[in-house]
Amino acid sequence: MNVSMPHVLIPLADGFEDMEAVIVCDILRRADVQVTLAGLGAGPVRGARGIQILPDALLADVAQESFDLLVLPGGRLGSQRLGEDSRLLDLLRERHERGEMIAAICAAPGVLAAQGLLEGRAVTAYPGTLDPHSPHYHYQETAVVVDGPLVTSRGPGTAMDFALTLVELLLGPAQRAQVEAPLQRSHVS
Repeated sequence: MNVSMPHVLIPLADGFEDMEAVIVCDILRRADVQVTLAGLGAGPVRGARGIQILPDALLADVAQESFDLLVLPGGRLGSQRLGEDSRLLDLLRERHERGEMIAAICAAPGVLAAQGLLEGRAVTAYPGTLDPHSPHYHYQETAVVVDGPLVTSRGPGTAMDFALTLVELLLGPAQRAQVEAPLQRSHVS
């Protein structure tokens, strides 16, 4: 069986949460998912903890390509900058209208909330990012929440669970298990 591998877009803005971007990209690539890290502008992008990443492409050059999933890494400043980029916001609204997969972690669900893209969904985020009492969505304090084509997660400590959930959604539980086994994760029963 020859199945084409999924293609994932991860936009990066200065101030992104380093662990979330790197862990999600790494885990997806371990699963042989094609990942495009896209910068909002030319040159390296600096994370909140100083890690610099040279993106694979500019968002402007890849925004019209077909992606199976768009993942927003968190980081307060990085998320704020993503939320100020009209190209990205247009892309998010288009994906939402078509029912296509969007994932956001940490502060990034706030970008989706500001655009009204969480309406009626079960969600989670970094504490203080979303109003836990909002009538617009159903806030949960779990590591990862999947509600239809929307996947949200809490923060750096949940990045690996978030990434492995994305692998499972894109490629199935067997591929998740294959990627997870060599990571030697500790599972507390």
